Amino acid sequence: MTAVAEKLLSEGTPVSSVTAFGRYDDEEQGTHHDDVEGGIRLNESFTRRFLPDAETGLHWSATSGWCLWVIPRGPAGTGGTFYDGARWLGAGLIPEPDRVASFLSSLQLDPHAAGSSDRPFYRQPLHDLPGLCERLRVYRRVEYGNPSYELRFDNARCGAYYDRTVQALTSGDEDIVNVPVRRSELEALLHLLEFAEGSSHKPVRLFADYLAGDIAQRRGEPGSVNEHRRALAYAIEAKERKERAERRQQDDDGK
Repeated sequence: MTAVAEKLLSEGTPVSSVTAFGRYDDEEQGTHHDDVEGGIRLNESFTRRFLPDAETGLHWSATSGWCLWVIPRGPAGTGGTFYDGARWLGAGLIPEPDRVASFLSSLQLDPHAAGSSDRPFYRQPLHDLPGLCERLRVYRRVEYGNPSYELRFDNARCGAYYDRTVQALTSGDEDIVNVPVRRSELEALLHLLEFAEGSSHKPVRLFADYLAGDIAQRRGEPGSVNEHRRALAYAIEAKERKERAERRQQDDDGK
């Protein structure tokens, strides 16, 4: 799940969380889950673009592989099972992350035609869990001595949004836009940036801190957009550091 999430994040997809659960480490979970499974939650603002009347997300079943689950909002979503309305990738139990990302791209174009409504089955529930773990081992990566997939996903997500912020601020698009905004909405935005500052890794926290400060200092000051630009300066420094690191890597590879 985390390997696929990393691929989606690298392509600009807004991924909010990764989950994994099942009977691989807790027999009591057998009352809720037949085998091993997990999922990837996508930002609702993203999924509303192609399924405005439903809740949805990517799901991996250790018997059937990947699908997009779809639960209609309102009374239509009550009753039935979790897999009612699901669209299945059908590319084997453990397809490459690239294949899952392509599946999501197809779903965005036509969520009712991409994939198949027929659920495939590739293995029996609880059959040869050690063998399944061995097949999944290729996607396992231990970082900082901690095998937690939560930590790995958190690092990937923060890194992705850090890169997106640097790219946006250093894109060269310096046009000044006029956006009508209520004072209350501006205050709300600053509160959300404050929240991001306190809940992210340090590089992302600094962006939230600097961007909030820039916006706050520009209120009521015509022309201040060219004076209060600490976030832009930080982004330029970050881009230059990355370019220097890439050049050093190229020199080392050449040696």
